[in-house]
Amino acid sequence: MTEADVYPLLAALAGGQVYPYVAPLNAQGEPAVSPPWIVFSMPSENDDDVMCGQSGASSNSVQIDVYARTIDEATSLRSQAKVALKPLMPTSVMGTKGYESDTGLYRATIEVQVWE
Repeated sequence: MTEADVYPLLAALAGGQVYPYVAPLNAQGEPAVSPPWIVFSMPSENDDDVMCGQSGASSNSVQIDVYARTIDEATSLRSQAKVALKPLMPTSVMGTKGYESDTGLYRATIEVQVWE
């Protein structure tokens, strides 16, 4: 699985403001887009090992970070992202919420595991 597999599932969310790894930045290194937006990444990939070698199965982590002006908006978009990822059949989902004091935005995050 690659980022090209994940992007189409999320592309319609947040008014199309969905980016792999980082939102577009201006010359000062600040976000060049208005909230809300979604950033997704694939922070880890694990191959399954068995006694006779690798089995060919692998799991990937997909992390979705939603940035918005309110926690309710961030949480709502996170829920929409969770639904959008259903075709990947995630086996576990972990969510967190927070506030980014440097941007003044709320962040709602989910990380899912996907087996291939």
